[in-house]
Amino acid sequence: MFDVCIIGGGAAGLMLARSLPDSYSIALLTKEHAATGNTTLAQGGIAASISIDDRPDSHASDTMLASAHHADVERVDILVHEGAEIIANLIAQGLPFDVDRHGNPSLGMEGAHSTRRILHAGGDQTGKMLMQFLIEETAKKITRLPFHQALELITEQGRCTGVLVSDSSGKRSVVRARRVVLATGGIGQLYSQTSNSSVATGDGLSLAYHAGAVLEDVEFVQFHPTVLTIGEQSCGLISEAVRGEGAWLVDRDGKRIMDGIHPLMELAPRDVVARAIEWHWQQNGPVYLDARQLADFNQHFPSIHQNCCSHGIDPCRELLPVRPGAHFHMGGVKTDSFGATSVEGLFAIGEVASTGVHGANRLASNSLLEGLVFGHRLAERITGELEQQETKWQLPLASFERTFATFEADDENELKNEMTRAVGILRDPGQLKRFLEVHPLRSYTLRNHPDELIAQIHRSTASSLIATAALLREESRGGHYRIDIPQAQEQWSGKVIELSKQGASIVERKIHSKETVL
Repeated sequence: MFDVCIIGGGAAGLMLARSLPDSYSIALLTKEHAATGNTTLAQGGIAASISIDDRPDSHASDTMLASAHHADVERVDILVHEGAEIIANLIAQGLPFDVDRHGNPSLGMEGAHSTRRILHAGGDQTGKMLMQFLIEETAKKITRLPFHQALELITEQGRCTGVLVSDSSGKRSVVRARRVVLATGGIGQLYSQTSNSSVATGDGLSLAYHAGAVLEDVEFVQFHPTVLTIGEQSCGLISEAVRGEGAWLVDRDGKRIMDGIHPLMELAPRDVVARAIEWHWQQNGPVYLDARQLADFNQHFPSIHQNCCSHGIDPCRELLPVRPGAHFHMGGVKTDSFGATSVEGLFAIGEVASTGVHGANRLASNSLLEGLVFGHRLAERITGELEQQETKWQLPLASFERTFATFEADDENELKNEMTRAVGILRDPGQLKRFLEVHPLRSYTLRNHPDELIAQIHRSTASSLIATAALLREESRGGHYRIDIPQAQEQWSGKVIELSKQGASIVERKIHSKETVL
């Protein structure tokens, strides 16, 4: 019996572990080794208002504007104010952010920010450096269980009491905990083009759904505009920071494709840039990123430079072929401001959670900040809640016998192709309906299936959740674009689609306050 079981080992999960008391017993489950996941791949940085020329209210305004006025204004206020404090503390505690010649944090510019507020570490290796820092900070505090696949959340009398897992040998066991936390990351691998890690398959959405939790905003998927694309193959992310430093998006003749589309050109919100690139690809052919005018590219962006060269392209001399790829999921498991879900004993943080801070479109470099802020907040919540008396639960072993599988296996690559066509950047209601006819949203008794089928159920369920919400939201807003209704609709303003095993519902979100002028 652990005090806390964290499923996922990225920034959010590790920040939670770091912030919990040393006396707590903490299990950390990961599908692969410790550093596998989207955090390690994060190139851009962390947004925080730490400059004397900046303030959290400005960061909040930028966040709300990028969110297509769909973010929760009170949660955004938590993000920007507590985020600035956390980043200042991490700097003081030794996280090696890049500095300028005066020894102050070097702040970059990214799309839809009104000022320079992006902190980087190791140039374009912010996520990697953050992970190294957090892994070292938590090394003696946690019991690591690598190569453990979470199969099913265990609920008893409406309370989550543990997780059924399978190790690398296929042996099943139950990890018991007084608090269970989903920190499973994103959904990029549900699509054929993505910037995401191989482990980002949407498992957390399906685990929560089958446990009876409420999910929200799952229709909002952010596609990063610039994934290096050779042929049909995604070959790695090219950070928005490259455009922040002056790179242009051009066609094969060198003409800038964002000219006349948005006044911020390449630094427009990501959904705008991604759609512009995708439309151009479909109607006029390839799009390229021209970074040849950037000085010292290989020093500012060492990992991007190395990756491009490994694929036979020199970014200092050649145009970089780019296309949008699934990058970040704004929605997820519905939580309160401390990470609690609708299921007692179950919490969610990081990308798998819907905290309300991203709305319909995430502001650049707010994702790592969200993981740090809400990981820390959840530690405060758990510390205040846990009782000294250990509670014991019983579960019949017979429940974990393998029986005949009732789920029909999907071809993973075909599912990815179908998701990309029907639930990608440009969404058509007819295609969404056909997708759901083939992949209807259903619940399963997970434990009665073989491990490999459970993994497929998780992918299929996550895909169906996104498609269901995309069909229900009859408008275009942020990362959700319906070609039949290409504009935001006033009747959908502030409306949130919630999904659970009980069905779908529409609720109101607080998107304005007296102190916020949008």
